Amino acid sequence: MHITGMDIRRLLILRTGALGDSLLLWPAVAAVRRRFPGAHVTLMGVRSRLLPLVCPGGADEALDVEGSGLHLLLSPQPALPPEVQRFFGSFDAVVAFSGSRDAELAANLSLCGAAEVHAFLPLPGPGVRRHMADHMLEALREVDLAQAGETPALPVTAAAREAAARRLAEAGLQNRDWAAVWPGSGSEGKNWSPANFAAVASTLREEGVVPVFFQGPADRQAVAEALALMRPPAPPLLMGDSPQILSGLFERCRLFLGNDSGPTHLAALIGRPTVAVFGPTDPARCAPRGAQVAVLRGDLPCAPCAEEQMHDCAERECLLRVTPAEVLEAARRFL
Repeated sequence: MHITGMDIRRLLILRTGALGDSLLLWPAVAAVRRRFPGAHVTLMGVRSRLLPLVCPGGADEALDVEGSGLHLLLSPQPALPPEVQRFFGSFDAVVAFSGSRDAELAANLSLCGAAEVHAFLPLPGPGVRRHMADHMLEALREVDLAQAGETPALPVTAAAREAAARRLAEAGLQNRDWAAVWPGSGSEGKNWSPANFAAVASTLREEGVVPVFFQGPADRQAVAEALALMRPPAPPLLMGDSPQILSGLFERCRLFLGNDSGPTHLAALIGRPTVAVFGPTDPARCAPRGAQVAVLRGDLPCAPCAEEQMHDCAERECLLRVTPAEVLEAARRFL
């Protein structure tokens, strides 16, 4: 059943995935808000990764898929608790970017009482060089749930700014020109070498910009190797925080330097100058989106490559071909 836009008061968008996958939903969320300025828009996935999209011009709330009962809707003949039916049935429209048993999910969401249900693959098909953000946005436009328009920069909330100001004051950075340097990512196979990050950071420091290294749970080794190659004094090191607080921190930096990673996407979306080093992954499908983004990648016939090929590749020639001099040239254009 398709209901008119005037009847949609509550809309749910389901999107699970890593931080970058979640953040690339932003153009679609902003377009939904343009289409339904008075509707209550709920996002469901990994809540902490979706929270930056809960902002003026974006969603109203983000919920965790864990504990929601969504997994029960993937069964052909589900036994649904009443509270699960009531929750999913409370929405006028539900959009699922799930990629997992779409037919069962859509049918069961309809059985719960949702008036309009759409299930889409979260990614373009294999071999389709289309950006993930465009794929999700166009899917919503095709079913008249999104309105065309320019995607704004992702707003930073007042709470994020306040938390970031405290962190920067503690680090002595509140009145400094600094660049965020994040040498890690969710996959070691996507990481530019720590030595190259150290070389760029050292030059930035010589040119008056303080390099501030960031470290997430998976980045300890990459950060340690880069810092070991820096001449004293050691540059500041900040531990990775919630995406919301990171948005407040990145808003204050002159430049962000990173790999194909969630933090890189976040910095770009809020409008900060961003230099991203890509290797085996495809910028045509997953480059960071923003007003000031430079993507550098070594061109090879084998790149981009499939995930299994990436894990089997020992040389990472596509990353090795990107030099510190090239990254510095891109960075200086933003400084």
